[in-house]
Amino acid sequence: MKEWNSPYNPFNSIKAVAHSERFNAIINEQYLPPVVVNLDVTGECQYHCTWCHHRSKQVRSQGMPPLSWRLARTFPYFAANWKKNGHGVEACCIVGSQGDALLYEHLPYLLKGLHNNNIDVGLVTNGYGFTDSLIDSAVHYSKFIGISMDAAKKSTYDSVKHCPDDAWDKVTSNIAQITDSLRSNGLRNDVGYKFLILPENYLEIYDACKLARDLGVRYVQIRPADLPDTARAKIEVFEVEDQISEAINTLEIPGVFEIAGVRHKFTNDFRKKLPEYCYMTPLTVTVTSDGHVWPCVDRRCDEATLLADCGKYGWSALSDVWGTSKHVSIVHDVINCGGSGPECNIRCSNYGYDVLFRDVFSEKDAMDIRLI
Repeated sequence: MKEWNSPYNPFNSIKAVAHSERFNAIINEQYLPPVVVNLDVTGECQYHCTWCHHRSKQVRSQGMPPLSWRLARTFPYFAANWKKNGHGVEACCIVGSQGDALLYEHLPYLLKGLHNNNIDVGLVTNGYGFTDSLIDSAVHYSKFIGISMDAAKKSTYDSVKHCPDDAWDKVTSNIAQITDSLRSNGLRNDVGYKFLILPENYLEIYDACKLARDLGVRYVQIRPADLPDTARAKIEVFEVEDQISEAINTLEIPGVFEIAGVRHKFTNDFRKKLPEYCYMTPLTVTVTSDGHVWPCVDRRCDEATLLADCGKYGWSALSDVWGTSKHVSIVHDVINCGGSGPECNIRCSNYGYDVLFRDVFSEKDAMDIRLI
């Protein structure tokens, strides 16, 4: 399987090497501010996706509120000014706490405020709630727009998304409008068509890539879903590999339309890989829409990992606790079980970063990094 036609794409975990100063700070337990803040802004969603990672992997309140206006109004300034030793927050990924970001009424303000403060924005959404004005905001103020699709046709989309009946036509039309607006405004196209490999859709990967190219997106992001063994066994891996290889060889246009994967986080038969030790949690932080702060993106709402409550105390609660003994203890004692490594058995979003850290930046120094 040809995993990346070019290694230079947004989904290659090796990009974290650009933040080597933070790696070295983690070694010394002197955490610098995170590169990325994952900001969940709403608990509402119009969809009920069968394989939703957030719904199935975490225990949450069913009444998750939207991010307060007080936090939304002050977040861009906070993110831009949280600095230590010349390093600060560089990006924000806006998603939903068990919901979809487009349903958040203050989203245009957030997008513009972050952009004006030189914070790169990744907006991840199901794409259904786009309006003309939201498209305009997303196009001008987002660095990356990722649309969760997981299908190449309406019948499959409906079966895995459990969405409004008009969703397929509306979302594909929205994608075309977004890419057309980027082109007409002379803006960089970093739109992603996100495709989870599922039992219901794995035979239409090539068709999804072709549709994505026709819609004008820059990237198709393909990765296995974190599935139970019974569901995973229904996927013929060779069929997936053949389709991706054909799509790369016949559809890719370098620099214009590219197909990327994140298979390095999974085994050859699409089982999730689990880290030996979660080193890299301090590269990011997650704030759910109730203002609670979680060091591990995959353990949102696990009360044992609660780091701070910005909903109650404001953003200073996050910067004040970051890198303290409380933070280090949660990472080492709770997330990593006192040094023995994680036992959560959750698919790790930071797996590639952890492997890079372990093999290159730790005492192992497998690449002799000082010998250029």
